[in-house]
Amino acid sequence: MVQSGYSYRKIAASLHLSKTTVLDIVKRHRLESNATKDNQTNLISNLEQATMASKKSTSNQTVYQLKITLKNIRPPIWRRIQVLSSTTLQQLHLIVQEVMGWDNYHMHQFSIAGIDYGQPEPEYDFNVRSEKTVKLNQVVKSEKFKFSYTYDFGDSWEHEILVEKELPSTLDTNYPICITGKRACPPEDCGGSWGYAELLEIITSPSHPEYEERMEWVGEGFSPDTFDINEVNQRLQEFK
Repeated sequence: MVQSGYSYRKIAASLHLSKTTVLDIVKRHRLESNATKDNQTNLISNLEQATMASKKSTSNQTVYQLKITLKNIRPPIWRRIQVLSSTTLQQLHLIVQEVMGWDNYHMHQFSIAGIDYGQPEPEYDFNVRSEKTVKLNQVVKSEKFKFSYTYDFGDSWEHEILVEKELPSTLDTNYPICITGKRACPPEDCGGSWGYAELLEIITSPSHPEYEERMEWVGEGFSPDTFDINEVNQRLQEFK
């Protein structure tokens, strides 16, 4: 069943299970080189049962279609994603990091209906409600509901998150998934929206005295107009 060269991630994706679930099942039914046919049959049976349970659980859930827009940037940088309503704010934080293109180097917080959520750090006087167990369906009121996500309190990247639609989940879709988006994420630590605007002005002006220095900093492969949805969804496989 678990053949050489066939990764647990591929098995998880093909069965619509998380990698952790597959690993747990395989650990309970470890196949040695002299494994019997019955042992292999038991492993396959357990994977099939887990797949059916996962699909049944997902099929009963609502999906939120979210539009995430980076504020104070023109032309706009945005992503449209679909996530299960049971997604926690902690999970959503990691999803936003992946779909936008951030590196998760800095602190963050959600502001929802006047309440701030995040990862409390009392030593830095950062007292917010823990995001760890709060699910979206506990804070989202309805379609067209908006809330904010701020990343990096130095550069202060503010994102507006709009609940565009509430949809039924489908068995043939792996959530979370990015549907579409526009433009590349700004580089980390570039000075926020104003700093990014200045950076773009410089790297599009080869005669600018700081052109070579800034191009070396962002890398020649950086293109502000590029958005690779396939790369984003590949990264989201970690959440399946």
